[in-house]
Amino acid sequence: MLITGFCSANCIGGIIDGFDVARHARFLEDGTANPDFFLDETQLSGVAHQRAALISPRHYVTANHVSTTSATFVGLDGIERTYTASSSQRLTTFVDGEGDIPSDIRVYRLDQEVDPAIMPLPIVVGEASDFIGQELIAFEQHQWAGRNTIDALGIVEFTSGSSDTVAVQYSFDTATNGGSGGLGQDEIGLLSGDSGGTALMSVGGRYGVLGTHMGIDVPEGSNAAAGDRYDTFSTLLAGYEGQLSSILAADGYSLQTLRVTAIPEPSAFAGCMLLSTVIVLRRHKRRRARSTGCPTAHSVSNHKFD
Repeated sequence: MLITGFCSANCIGGIIDGFDVARHARFLEDGTANPDFFLDETQLSGVAHQRAALISPRHYVTANHVSTTSATFVGLDGIERTYTASSSQRLTTFVDGEGDIPSDIRVYRLDQEVDPAIMPLPIVVGEASDFIGQELIAFEQHQWAGRNTIDALGIVEFTSGSSDTVAVQYSFDTATNGGSGGLGQDEIGLLSGDSGGTALMSVGGRYGVLGTHMGIDVPEGSNAAAGDRYDTFSTLLAGYEGQLSSILAADGYSLQTLRVTAIPEPSAFAGCMLLSTVIVLRRHKRRRARSTGCPTAHSVSNHKFD
């Protein structure tokens, strides 16, 4: 799938339906943790201030199309610390008929281990179809957070900077923009400047990294910042578990994982219908993107990401 209009590394940041700074802001104006934040801050020390998620004491992931050679974390002790990367590696995506293609995921290696007060996060893994319908948590550039529901996944490419990468797709649906299935308050869509930010998923009450933000697809004539319906894409680290494990193992670390399971369906027929929809969405050519391009499509086999 080739999409136009990726989230650039500047500008305005995401949009949250029913935004309430007391609920959605991770930090207060003085930089301390917000006691009313709707997420569990004790699990978030590995989510950087901007564009990085820690997956080992010396490795963080972000989007390749943004430059993030340092990362700032707030430890469980409330102290803010900044670390610089000494090297990095771009992950690759296998595309049928083309082989290994550079992805929009880059892993950075820090020049030292983070303080023990900063806790790395596991990544979320599972079968491809198990991710559909699951709820995710997304952070935008100001460290405001919201929720959304995964509609589809596939290999996505953007004309304006992001190459073939396994990604999840989720739409900004509200009561006023004609969308359906939205979460009401907390429903989030990403905007310019949010690339490389973190997408999480809660599995059994424990947070894991789903991926990092890749881009948006806004229909012709629509305005994302005004609250119109549009789609956001975040990379899916589950598709790169083997590469990530190898990179961490080379430095003596083990990749930690959380396994997601499918949302139970009322009947086997409903489950088959859901999977069929996923496959169609993967192969659908996007013709109503913000700017011109030549849409192409790649499918992802319905396999277990491990």
